[in-house]
Amino acid sequence: MKRRRTIPVLRELLAKDTGNIADIMLKARPEALRMDRYLSWQDLYYRKAPEGLSTEQWWLGLKLHRTQARQDIQLLNATGQAFSFAPTQYIQQYLHRIDRASGTMFMTDANAVFSVTERDKYLLTSLAEEAIMSSMLEGAVVTRSEARELIRSNRPPRDEHEQMVMNNYRTMRMILQHKDEPLTPDFILSLHRSMVEGTLKAPEKAGQLRQAEDRVYIEDTRSGDIIHMPPAADSLTERLEALCAFANDKGEENYIHPIIRAIILHFQLSYDHPFVDGNGRTARSLFYWGMLHAGYWLFEYISVSREIYRHSRSYYESFLNTEEDDNDLNYFIIDQLGTIYESIVSLMQHLRTKQQLQEQLQLSLSGVPFINHRQRNVLLHFLQHPNSSTSVSLHCREYNVVRQTARTDLTGLEKQGLLTSEMISREFIFKPVPNLELQLREFIARIQPASANIG
Repeated sequence: MKRRRTIPVLRELLAKDTGNIADIMLKARPEALRMDRYLSWQDLYYRKAPEGLSTEQWWLGLKLHRTQARQDIQLLNATGQAFSFAPTQYIQQYLHRIDRASGTMFMTDANAVFSVTERDKYLLTSLAEEAIMSSMLEGAVVTRSEARELIRSNRPPRDEHEQMVMNNYRTMRMILQHKDEPLTPDFILSLHRSMVEGTLKAPEKAGQLRQAEDRVYIEDTRSGDIIHMPPAADSLTERLEALCAFANDKGEENYIHPIIRAIILHFQLSYDHPFVDGNGRTARSLFYWGMLHAGYWLFEYISVSREIYRHSRSYYESFLNTEEDDNDLNYFIIDQLGTIYESIVSLMQHLRTKQQLQEQLQLSLSGVPFINHRQRNVLLHFLQHPNSSTSVSLHCREYNVVRQTARTDLTGLEKQGLLTSEMISREFIFKPVPNLELQLREFIARIQPASANIG
């Protein structure tokens, strides 16, 4: 990470002979009202200031605009100063986009694509994706295909990296079970215990707040500089209680949008770093609790960590900008709103692609009496994931059918030349034949005349 420049202190800028404040604010106003960015000092320093302003004057004018709309919250930094944010037009625009997408897409795209059993199947896939990407953010070395196979088969993890993925997945399912309950310190400790089981060098630290002897800080791996020193260990119990009060909407004077509240939960747990390890994963899981608790059930099907992983540099910089610039949470909020919206867009694109494939497949196979809806779904899955596999046991769980029905489904597709099978660990594993799409087209061309004659 590039060495960061020290941010000019607002009161020191005001104490200088800066010129006419009203004129400075007028010239800084266009930047303050922009709908496409929220510049930090690190970014603004390298940009050309408006005509008639120095870089410091531009920063002063921008800060004065920002402070006018800021509202403090009842969460504090390590020195007892309140964090704050301003519900700018930029933020309101993103909230509107997310609310609109969350409120409408499952009345259209998803209902057209998913049956009840398919929703359950996609829920498993999305929870798995979140578990994989959140673990990879924290250093887990595992391919996505290996991780998906681990979760789908529910086999024992082979190493610490696979254990991280499985822990994350189980913790996400735990959140689904408790999303309607108030947040408590004990539940946060339970989340952490679930998240780090079998991965800590000191296993007794799982689900326990760090102690004074635990040296926990965040270091720049390149320079060796300490870039974040979390609050003292003896304050963590009180801080965790304050976090839960905030999560449960107790004590705040002003309205805070539920999405903003969930994002701040994510930030604050990461900032407090209350555990010796697993803080990032636990913080991201807490964001999911916040969203689901507020009724945003769409987020059962979304992996935010996938987008965070793709834009990890801005994710970490938004933490630093917030901490360095007067506890201004807008940096982190805006970064996460962008991430959330991109995650929704990714889901929408996935649904559209799935719908197109499904419509094509269903249209082609309509009227074929010996291909049922479960078999069509298996073929669709293999078209999208040609390197995956299934078994009678997996088919039973995914479609809630007995073993004989599952076996008939899969062997029926094998007899049609669309799947192959082999015995692995005393169970037959079914995979798509090579060039499944070509084979499926030939199969459809072969059986369509016969299907027409049946009618």
